[in-house]
Amino acid sequence: MSGAGSRIDDAEFEDACLARFAELVESVGVKRFSASLGISTRQVNRILSGVQPNPIARLIRGLQAATPEAGERVLDFIAAEMGGHFVPRQDEDAAMTSAIKEAAEAIAALSDGKVDEDDRREIREAISALESVLRAVRREER
Repeated sequence: MSGAGSRIDDAEFEDACLARFAELVESVGVKRFSASLGISTRQVNRILSGVQPNPIARLIRGLQAATPEAGERVLDFIAAEMGGHFVPRQDEDAAMTSAIKEAAEAIAALSDGKVDEDDRREIREAISALESVLRAVRREER
């Protein structure tokens, strides 16, 4: 049985996660990748061969097990660390409501003329909500 939120069966899910993990490793090589994680090359190879659990699959299953709000905060943190932001999938009405709320919160956060970490989070949430509107509209136009 597939996990909560998964759109594919377990075997496909595991294969997809393994392929993504392999992409990460291959992008810099086993030695550099393992050193960046503080694990041995043997451990990386064991993950690639399926002997050890895949950290990508574990992370996704953990996100699926959490509340949607907690999962979205973690995904947004990961995306921010990579220079982006997380955009949840919503229908047009929900996306529009969320965008209005988040944009108002971002404007209020900026009203003091200073930008701190909380303000940055509000801005990222507003950008994400606005992007969600665009995606919802594009899906409905198809």
